[in-house]
Order: sequence, then structure tokens, then C-alpha cells
Amino acid sequence: MLYPLNKRRKIFFAELFGVLVLILLFGFINTSISVAGCKKTCAMAASEKGCPMAAKATSETGAQTAVPSLDSFKKEAMYTCPMHPEVREKKVGKCPKCGMALVKEDFYQVYTCPKKECPKTSAKPDKCCGKDLKKMMMSKDEYYNYAQLNDEYFCPMDSGVVSDQPGKCPKCGMNLEKRTVSTAIEQSGSNQAYVCPMHSDVTSDKPGTCSKCGMNLTEKKATK
Repeated sequence: MLYPLNKRRKIFFAELFGVLVLILLFGFINTSISVAGCKKTCAMAASEKGCPMAAKATSETGAQTAVPSLDSFKKEAMYTCPMHPEVREKKVGKCPKCGMALVKEDFYQVYTCPKKECPKTSAKPDKCCGKDLKKMMMSKDEYYNYAQLNDEYFCPMDSGVVSDQPGKCPKCGMNLEKRTVSTAIEQSGSNQAYVCPMHSDVTSDKPGTCSKCGMNLTEKKATK
């Protein structure tokens, strides 16, 4: 049956509207599923099945196969208390807690992801899994503890010669060269403790955040 032109136009636009609604609805459902899946798979961000948002953040800032070296971060001199490392001032003075003279120390601007399941470290503001990276001021020791790094010295000629102190190779006499290595330990079937990378006195037997600074507690071997 052939309808009048005006009625045919109304039917056409009604059908077109219905198709657009279905397309939008399908896209919304698909996005919701992806976001929900992201929350469960962010910990696999480095794999092919990783979180879509984490993968996007990684592609924008470079593959996160290794944490940035200390030289990557902006350095700022501050004054801190030898007894209370959480005390940090812009100028010379005394510790408000114990009265000791503050000492000058270099700190670094480190941006970390506030979500434990989406680990990421950057030298500049960025995002990870939809969250802004959190700016932290860390000393060298704090950053090495947080990133599980350590400096060691090795002989470029004799690979078996490794030391925690600078010096000369006992085999060939060459000067040992410095490198930064990961101290992460494979953890299987052993008791674990969680400690704040900035406040070593804050520990827990389960994952969480530091009660002093809010940083995620890092996992390490529990001492017996």
C-alpha cells in the first residue's frame, strides 16, 4: 500500500530515530561492560588482556616496562629532620617535634597512581585508569624503597664481580661501574608484610594505605 508522501517521510524518520536509539544503547552497554572489566583486569595492564584505560595511559607516556630512573624526576632541595623525615621545610630551621637542626636533602617530584591495582610511575602529571597521578616528594631512599631499586657496582669485563660499594675489580683492576637494579623478590608461600615507602614505622599484615601520608603500602618480606 502506498502512503502519501508526508506520511512516508514520518515513517522514515521514525524508523531512523529508532535505529539511532538502538546504536546509542548498544554503545552504552558495551562501554559499561568495558569499564567494569577494567576494574577487574587493571592489574594485568602490561599484558594483552590489560585494562583499556591503563593501556591508553601507557601508550600515551611510553611502555611501563620499568620504573623511571631517579634522574628523570625534577629535583628540589628541602630541609628535613634526621629523626622525623616527614618534617620538610623550604628553609633552614629546627624540627617542630624535637628541636633538632634541619638538614638539607634533595627530594624528587614523583607522580604515582593512587590505585594499587593500576601501578604507574611518572615524572610529570598524567592519568592512569581514569585517575590523576598523585604528586609525591620523595628522597632517594624513599623512592628506591617505593620502586624496589638498589644501586650496585659491577665490572664491565668480569660479569661475576658485583659489589654494593664503588672500587676496583679484584680480577682485572678496572674501575667498577654503577647500575640501578630491581630488588623485587619472587614471593611464594611465605609470610609478607606491608610497609609505607615514606614512613617505615607504618606496617600492616595486609594491603592498605599509610595512616600518615595516604600512600599505598608496599609488599616486602616479613622479618622473622
